[in-house]
Amino acid sequence: MNPTAEALWLGLERSNAFIDTFSTGLEGDDWYQKPDGLPNPAIWILGHLAHSRAKFLKMLVGKPMHDESWDELFDMGTEPRDPKEYPGVEVCREALDGQYARLRAYLETATEEDLQGPPAVPSEYFKTKASVLSFLTIHEAHHTGALSMVRRLLGKDRLF
Repeated sequence: MNPTAEALWLGLERSNAFIDTFSTGLEGDDWYQKPDGLPNPAIWILGHLAHSRAKFLKMLVGKPMHDESWDELFDMGTEPRDPKEYPGVEVCREALDGQYARLRAYLETATEEDLQGPPAVPSEYFKTKASVLSFLTIHEAHHTGALSMVRRLLGKDRLF
């Protein structure tokens, strides 16, 4: 893995570890409860992260990497739904892990030239593939922090 890819991977690796950490103790209905003052339940955060990874991957490789029916459930700005409308925790986690593996595979083979080139799907926000990945790490940190907040507002013990 080239140095730029490795640096970007470290951010994603850390994010993934925090998702695991902040999921600790969430069981059953915990995933579907939306604490007062927060916009979404934990299941939305988990699904949104999986969905977002797929959308960012599409920007890198140019082809869809996910079930696009998730757009209406997990896109930015979607409103919370009835819990029965969301895929189960295991389905979201499997999608999240699958996208994580695809990101790793992409970064394993990405050259510096590739990362400094334009996204495969043009964007007004991102000029290089490296900037797509850099934003992905920021995006993940934001939502991982939100997952921590959901967890604490549900009365779970502090982890740190």
